[in-house]
Amino acid sequence: MVGQDKRAERPALTPEGIVDAATVLIERDGLAAFTMRSLGRELGMSAMAVYGYFPSRDALLCAVLERFMDTLDTEPVPGEYWEDTLRRTMTSIYREELAHSELAIIEVEPRTARAMERHTNRIVNLHLAQGWPEPVLHQAWALIDAYLTGFVGNALALKRLGEEEGAGTDGDAPVADEREPWERIVEDAYTDEAFAHGVEIVIQGIRGLAAPDPCEWRTPFADVSKKVEIGS
Repeated sequence: MVGQDKRAERPALTPEGIVDAATVLIERDGLAAFTMRSLGRELGMSAMAVYGYFPSRDALLCAVLERFMDTLDTEPVPGEYWEDTLRRTMTSIYREELAHSELAIIEVEPRTARAMERHTNRIVNLHLAQGWPEPVLHQAWALIDAYLTGFVGNALALKRLGEEEGAGTDGDAPVADEREPWERIVEDAYTDEAFAHGVEIVIQGIRGLAAPDPCEWRTPFADVSKKVEIGS
């Protein structure tokens, strides 16, 4: 009909849609550039419309981080021994955080700690349900967290450094390796193979912490969805 507004009807705004758009924007432009105003522009509406669903940038970042954490392979596998659980979950965290670094660094935002609670609770309860003694898990948690944080952080830093240094070079031209031995050792240390070796060292360390426990912990074949209360 002549005079009828032919503009396409804008899809209804939903919390899920906002989280989707925020995720895309953060991965594309970087976390530092992410604001509610830039998100509003991306969605074709005002920032105030977004605030109607999320009261603050921090609240939205928490939702984005929770969504990202739900993509990690951390669900219980019936009958799985604890060593295989660690190999599976740690490798998933390593690969996904390396592939989605801008989402991963939301973890270090000052006011997004609560977004990690569901992920942390899921992991802790998974291990307790397997039969880990709480004192062992208490010590092992720091060991696992330190390894993941350090390895992933350094791997990301070296990846970004390589991207910056390679931006102005001819990718087809052979480049002689003129690095000092210490530079080669450090810069080439953070590989997938090295990560897997490190996980095995962590596993052996946990065996040492638990000795003389035989460490025959595994996920029950029955329903493991019931929470195990820490300290019970």
